[in-house]
Amino acid sequence: MRGSRSGWPWLPGLLTTLQGGAGNGLELMLNIQQEEYLPVWGDTDETSYEAGVKVQIHSQEEPPFIDQLGFGVAPGFQTFVSCQQQRLVYLPPPWGDCKATPIESDFFTNYSITACRLDCETRYLAENCNCRMVHMPGNANVCTPEQYKECADPALDFLVKKDSEYCACRTPCDMVRYGKELSMVKIPSKASAKYLAKKFNKTEQYIAENVLVLDIFFEALNYETIEQKKAYEVAGLLGDIGGQMGLFIGASLLTILEIFDYLYERSGIAAPWGECRDRGPRERRAGSCPRAPGCRSPHGAGGSGAGAGPAVG
Repeated sequence: MRGSRSGWPWLPGLLTTLQGGAGNGLELMLNIQQEEYLPVWGDTDETSYEAGVKVQIHSQEEPPFIDQLGFGVAPGFQTFVSCQQQRLVYLPPPWGDCKATPIESDFFTNYSITACRLDCETRYLAENCNCRMVHMPGNANVCTPEQYKECADPALDFLVKKDSEYCACRTPCDMVRYGKELSMVKIPSKASAKYLAKKFNKTEQYIAENVLVLDIFFEALNYETIEQKKAYEVAGLLGDIGGQMGLFIGASLLTILEIFDYLYERSGIAAPWGECRDRGPRERRAGSCPRAPGCRSPHGAGGSGAGAGPAVG
């Protein structure tokens, strides 16, 4: 678990725990202040009807993407979030389709789907609208309400719905995620309502409509690894082929060498000597057939052709 020094100055940079279970993690009591919400005047793409907060649990190497990947926590409840770390290892091409190369980005150092998506959307808005959304990285100017309505929002909608090739982000070959199990209980209880109202100088109705408690903890201090393996490797394939040949036809390495020897005998290199064996002695003495290397003439050691044998009367 990690707290941001810039966002939450009262939290240290890194929080640790020595055991799992409820009460041994991060516990927050939040006031969502519904009186500060903007009024709803009509239906738009950005109209929000809910009250509460969104939370995302992610690795420290991955940027948050709360609006799309976060889960909701409602006021008037204490929400328990039990987590378990999962490490996923995928195979690179040609066995899989994950991305093993580092990310080419000015904003992020570690590749993840979230980092790839944020980097792509930030560059797209900078090129088309000359601004960025408030949650996007970089030093570009934040889009004004007019820029957001006229350019940024339509550009992002087009990017999501129409131009899926521009921001095609593949799954990383090595990633960490957190499985979650949520449960809730009602707060405040009848016994604590008056105390909380007095403590925060609010009414009991205000406490019930605005206060929530979030308890995030590890189920156990271990992790689960999910790794892809090659279903069939080259060494296994060759071993299976050799085993099947030996089982059904009694083949071995000597059989393979005999096959090569047979092909050699049937090839063009050995053909002239086979043809001379089929011819008569006169043709062989006449020199029409070449003599095999290392073979001596039956009539003498020297000479070749017609002059190598005895005279014919």
